[in-house]
Formats: sequence, C-alpha cells, structure tokens
Amino acid sequence: MATDLQTRNNITSLLAELPPENLRLVEQFVHFLREQARQGYTVVTAPAKKKRQLYLYPTVAVPARSLDGLIGIMPPVGGNALKDSEALYDGK
Repeated sequence: MATDLQTRNNITSLLAELPPENLRLVEQFVHFLREQARQGYTVVTAPAKKKRQLYLYPTVAVPARSLDGLIGIMPPVGGNALKDSEALYDGK
C-alpha cells in the first residue's frame, strides 16, 4: 500500500499531466473533500480493482485542413443540397 508521501507524489504527477481547464474541477473536488472531513464524515474507499482498459473512442478528431485533399476529386453533380433537404422535411 502506498504511503501518504507516495500518494501525494502520484497526485502531483497526475496533476502535471492534466490540461489547465481541468485543474479548477480538481480544486473544487479537493475543497469538497476537505469540507467533508471538517464535518466529520469518514471516507470509505472500495477495494482496488484490476486496472480497466481505457475507453477507446470510435472516432478520431482530425484537423479541418485534412479535407483539402478531397476538394475536386468528385465531378460536379449539380443540385442544391440545402433545397433538397428542406424539401424532404416539407414533404414536397
């Protein structure tokens, strides 16, 4: 089992990897835990489980400029996509 110092070091290294916008949420959670302790609530932790595999997202974000290579590969087909889709919803 990790010592208090090891736990603090682990938390510090995890914080260093977080994006800055997430740090405010961590700060709020620490305030919450401190308030719970001040009020005398005890912390009950669940036994450690096996390390779970991180969820893998089915898509990967790519920059918009990656679409530049698609410009011009299809011949013009004519039509008006906006007008056609509006007609579908209008029932015409």
